[in-house]
Amino acid sequence: MQNAIEYVFDTQPQAYRFLNTAKHLQADNLKVKYGQSNFHVRVSYRIKTGEFDTMLAQLDDLASELGGSEI
Repeated sequence: MQNAIEYVFDTQPQAYRFLNTAKHLQADNLKVKYGQSNFHVRVSYRIKTGEFDTMLAQLDDLASELGGSEI
């Protein structure tokens, strides 16, 4: 199953930093790109089946560290 989430940041450099960091996380079919604007980052990935998937928590924590939030 594919999961998609979008985050918004106060500044473009924060969004860019999140985008570049999230690109290197380990997830199946991971796609990271700008969303509605260059202040938004959209992430999609395939959810792990058969085990607990921590990717969403990792993304939320990373966004929070960089001043972003889920929309």
